[in-house]
Amino acid sequence: MDNLDMIIIGAGVYGIQAARTYLEFHPSHNIAILEADSCPGGVWSANRMYDAFWTQSPLEMWEYSDQPLKDVELKDTHHMYFQARHFTVYLDGYLKSHVYGGKTLTDRIVLNTKVERLWKENGVWHAQTSSGKSYIAPKVIDASGLTSIPNIPQIPGANTFKGKMIHHKDFGRSDIWTCKTCVVVGGAKSAADVAYAYAKAGLEVHWVIRKSGNGPAAYFPADSPVSYYQNSNEAFHHRMMASMSASIFTPESWWTRFLQQTAIGRACVKFVWGYLQRELYSRAKYDRKDGQENGFMNLKPDTGLFWQNDSSGVNQRADFFDTIAKKVKVYRQDIECIDIHNVHLANGTTIDADAIVFATGWKDSPLYIDPHTAYYLGLATPKSAEDLKEASKWATLETSADAEILKRYPILSNPPPCHKRSFTETPFRLYKSILPIHDRSIVFLGRMVLANHTYNAEVQSLFAIAALDNTLNLPSEADMEEEVASVRAWQKRRYPARGEAGNWFWYDIVPYTDAVLKQLGLESHRMKGVSDFFRPAVAKNLEGLVEEYRKKTGGSEDRKTR
Repeated sequence: MDNLDMIIIGAGVYGIQAARTYLEFHPSHNIAILEADSCPGGVWSANRMYDAFWTQSPLEMWEYSDQPLKDVELKDTHHMYFQARHFTVYLDGYLKSHVYGGKTLTDRIVLNTKVERLWKENGVWHAQTSSGKSYIAPKVIDASGLTSIPNIPQIPGANTFKGKMIHHKDFGRSDIWTCKTCVVVGGAKSAADVAYAYAKAGLEVHWVIRKSGNGPAAYFPADSPVSYYQNSNEAFHHRMMASMSASIFTPESWWTRFLQQTAIGRACVKFVWGYLQRELYSRAKYDRKDGQENGFMNLKPDTGLFWQNDSSGVNQRADFFDTIAKKVKVYRQDIECIDIHNVHLANGTTIDADAIVFATGWKDSPLYIDPHTAYYLGLATPKSAEDLKEASKWATLETSADAEILKRYPILSNPPPCHKRSFTETPFRLYKSILPIHDRSIVFLGRMVLANHTYNAEVQSLFAIAALDNTLNLPSEADMEEEVASVRAWQKRRYPARGEAGNWFWYDIVPYTDAVLKQLGLESHRMKGVSDFFRPAVAKNLEGLVEEYRKKTGGSEDRKTR
C-alpha cells in the first residue's frame, strides 16, 4: 500500500463504484479502500442482513449499469422488489469481477480498518486508522456516506437497562431474536422493517414513534398505478414526475413554468400529489377496525406526501399492513425514561421489555475530520466551528436566492405546520453535493438523502473523478458559492422539516443526476423525443457514460494496462 495514488474511505455502494470508476480511467494506479467493518457492502454487507430486509428499489434499478443483477427470479420478488441478501451476493461478485492491473476490487479493500483521523499536510492527505497504520495519498474519495455512525438518543436511565439494547445497524448480527418482548424506537422505514420482522417471528412488539418529531414514514405501494410501468419506483422516477416535484435541478421550460407559475398548473400538480396520497392511504386503511386496539392509526403521516417532512418507503410485502395492525402495538409518544426492565412513555404508559432496538437514524459528522477543517470543506460540523464572517456571507447569499426560489415555485411559499428540530451543526455546503468549493483534492460521495443510491453512486463517482483529474470545467468559486446558496435556500423551502441540514433531496434523484451529467457534458443517458420524458431512471440508462466521458476528454494514457 506504499505510494498510494488514491485513498477511498468506505466500501459500500459509493466506495465500490468510486473505485471502479477511478480505475477505469487509471487502471495502473495504486488505491486503498479503507473499510471499518469486517466485510464490504456498507448497509448491504453480510453483517447487516436479515430475512425481512428488502430493497427499496426494484430489479433493473438496484444494480450498477455495467453488470446486471441476474440471480433473482421474478417469483421471489414483490413487483420486482427483492430481499437485500441478493444484493449482498451481487456486490461480492461485482468486486471480484472487476480487475485492473491484475488486481480485483476485492484485493484493494482493507477490512477492519476504521479511519480515526484524516488530515492534510503539505498538500498530502494522511489517514490514521484503527489498525495503527497510516495511509498517505495526494487525493481522497470519502465514500463513508450517511449510514456509518449510529444516532442513539440520550434517554435518562438507558444505561440501567438490563435487557438487550442495540441500534438498527447491528440488528442483522445480533442475538436479540431470543428475546420475548421488544420495543422498536423510530418512525422511518428501518423501524417498520424491524417491527415487521419481530412480529413475523412471534415476538411481542411495541413500536414507539416520538410525538415531538414529524411522525411516521409514508409507504408507497409496490405496484404501479399506471400499467406502462412495472412498479411504483419506475412510475415515480422519471422526468415527467420530476417536473411536478418543484425541484431546483429541473430545467426551466414552458412546461415547468406552466406547472409551477400558473394557477391551473399548480392545481394539476396538487391533483397528482393528492391522487398519490389517497392511493397510499387507501392501501394502509389507517382507520381499520382490526388495528384500533393496537394504535395502528398512529402510523398515519403527519403532513402531506408532497412535502416529505420525514422519510418514506415502499411496502414490499403483501401482508405488511395486516401484520402490523394485528400484531404490533404502535405508540405516538416521547420516551420519558428507561429503567432496568421498562420503557416509560411521557403519557404514563409503561412497557415491560427485554429488548430495545433504536431505528433512529445516523449522525452526519465525520468524526475523523477536525471540526474547523470539516467546516472549511463544506461538511456538517458543530456550530462552534462556524466562522461568523462566513456565516454572514452565506446568510446574505441565501436570502437573495430565496426570492428567486419563491418566484419560480410559488407553491413553496405555504408549507404545512411541521416540527423543526434544533440543528446543532452547520449545513452541508458541497458543490453539487460532492465537491468542496475551496479544495480539489478531496470529494464526498453519498452525503445526501435521496432514493436510488446505486444510480446516484455512478453519477457522483464520475463527476468526482472528473473534478479530481481536473478534466471538468468548473465555475469560479464565487459562482459555486451562489449555486450552493441557491440549492440550500430552495431546500429549506422544499423540505421545511429537513432542508436545514443541506443534504435532503428525497424526490430529486432524476433532476439532480441529470444536472450533474449535464455539467459533465454527457448525453448517452438521454433519449430523443417525448419518450425520454416518461423514461424511468433505471441502471441501464447509465451504461456507457464512462466511455463517453473518456472520448470527450481524450482518454487516459494508462488505459492500456486495464
